[in-house]
Amino acid sequence: MTYTDFKDALFAEAKIYGFSDWEIYYTAGNSFSVKVFGGEIAEYKNTDSVGLSFRGTYNGRMGYAFTEKLDPSVIPRLIKNAADNAGVIESDEIEKLYPGDSTYPEIKSYNPTLNHVSAKEKIDLALAMEKCTYAQDPRVKSIDYCQLGTLESTVSIANSFGLDLSNKSNFAYAYVVARVEDKGITKTGFEVWYGNDLGKFSYKNVAGAAVKRAISYLGAKSVESGTYPVIFDNRSACDLMAAFSSVFFAENAQKGFSLLKDKEGEIIAAPHITLRDDPEGPVFNGHKYETFDSSSFDSEGVATKSKAVIENGILKTLLYNTKSAAKDGTISTGNGFKPSFRAAVATACTNFYIVPSDISLETMQKDIKRGVLITEMDGLHAGINPISGDFSISSSGFMIEDGKVTRPVEQITVAGNFYNLLKDIQCVGDDLRFDVPSSSGAFGMPSILVAGLPVSGL
Repeated sequence: MTYTDFKDALFAEAKIYGFSDWEIYYTAGNSFSVKVFGGEIAEYKNTDSVGLSFRGTYNGRMGYAFTEKLDPSVIPRLIKNAADNAGVIESDEIEKLYPGDSTYPEIKSYNPTLNHVSAKEKIDLALAMEKCTYAQDPRVKSIDYCQLGTLESTVSIANSFGLDLSNKSNFAYAYVVARVEDKGITKTGFEVWYGNDLGKFSYKNVAGAAVKRAISYLGAKSVESGTYPVIFDNRSACDLMAAFSSVFFAENAQKGFSLLKDKEGEIIAAPHITLRDDPEGPVFNGHKYETFDSSSFDSEGVATKSKAVIENGILKTLLYNTKSAAKDGTISTGNGFKPSFRAAVATACTNFYIVPSDISLETMQKDIKRGVLITEMDGLHAGINPISGDFSISSSGFMIEDGKVTRPVEQITVAGNFYNLLKDIQCVGDDLRFDVPSSSGAFGMPSILVAGLPVSGL
């Protein structure tokens, strides 16, 4: 049974049963991945998935039901389960369906040519990436992880108010972790690529970057404890922003899980900091950054919007879904997303990033007499408190001495407070980089220079 036929039959049954309004949220997708080890396939997955949630108002309360089958035989049970569920809801909060917006942005996030790449071609690329990684340097002794995959998804939402939306997206990713050894010392380095055009994928570049990163860590030592100027490179800065992104969610501020409640219009960051949430992805100096968490609507059917969360250091808005917006007497920002068809609507970013400058990483470090460049952080979520903003994170990277990167450092801990860090960022770089999207959104950051942070080492 097609999605459209199932939708029409379900809506007709909901009306007959006595629902006053109703909605379906439908997802379908394919996930392919191959891991290789020692020139052979170590793991292979190629799975299709379908899921649909139905919700509707029955006797004044919202009820939910779910199915993984688009078959007419499940419709009566789906309707009854939602009605029964509405009868046991004890919350006094009134939940409403969203009737829709007059316009939606046009966002293209699907490349049909990616769907035509065969499984064999993907496997061959993964095998070639592993072989090429070994060939980079004789010190490469093993490859801990080598994977290539593709993801394709369709999300559709429709309701009794006439809302009827659909978005299709896909992307590919490749990931390799190289382990090198020299004089009994071993180090690892990783590199990741993602995009929706495998024609732009270079396994040679990925392999070379992973090995170069691993070799650069050889000979790492700790540093003397103290307060140092710290540069978080674009990767580590991205990880840090992703870890603390929930402080910008209105629902968390309302629950006391963020210190940004009622801070709109106040200065919360350095004046050169602009933080944006952009469903279409950024364009700077004529360059369109590839991002793959883009949709013209959120999981409630609200049109997504490009917006400044922080503009020139001033908090302009938090991110809202319809429920949190109603509590604050405002409108949704189009950030009501659910991680799966079975989950409740929460809040998530689209493409969340700090606007870059025209300052290179080399220029950022040239006036640093003695500082630290952080390139990796371990146990990130265990070392942060998203409510207070405090963090203490095991890290590694490089020393900066007299404006130049000198030697690798390890076994250090960088501590601070995220809210203070936003105010203490001296400058941002020109090297905006996005990470692979997650259920919380896609995060991008340039390198950032912080005036001084406690670093614990020797």
